[in-house]
Amino acid sequence: MLLAVGGVMLREPATHPDTALYTEHGSGLPLIAGFFSYRSVDAVIAELSAQGATPQRRTLARPPSSDYPTHVLDTLSVDAYALLGTQGRLTLEFFNDRLYEVDFKPQDAKACATALRKLDPQLRRDRNGRSEHVDGERRVVTNVDLAFSSVGQSLGTEPYVLWQDKRLVQQRDDWDRRFGAIPYSVK
Repeated sequence: MLLAVGGVMLREPATHPDTALYTEHGSGLPLIAGFFSYRSVDAVIAELSAQGATPQRRTLARPPSSDYPTHVLDTLSVDAYALLGTQGRLTLEFFNDRLYEVDFKPQDAKACATALRKLDPQLRRDRNGRSEHVDGERRVVTNVDLAFSSVGQSLGTEPYVLWQDKRLVQQRDDWDRRFGAIPYSVK
């Protein structure tokens, strides 16, 4: 395909044969509070806006190239988002316009831990105060129990809860393994 830019004809780079692998849309998993994996950035912005939230967006994208498949990482963040009985910072991560991770950093770790135990009683705490529950392709991991403990407080532990779709995390990691070392094209 030819593109005209400032009177100059440029040829758009050919698409890498594995692009479809890293951009396909599968069936989404419920991550938390109405957020489903594989949702697009625009769809999630619309959902957050409907809730009265104003997300901040950051995009990191490699330039198009036939040397590697599409690689676009988007991050949406919302301060003072209400979730799990407290306010906190909500961060949503996307790989090629597909939501793969929701991260919540609660202001009140104890309230969050109580609500999280009710929501997901299968979260099991390890000896280091971290809890994880994997259910098929959905992964939940948190340190809220450690964060509100006396040890966590003395260490200044920042509480978090993380929900992931392991399929998309694996795709992102696979892309990095296969193509991450390829320098950007200067075409």
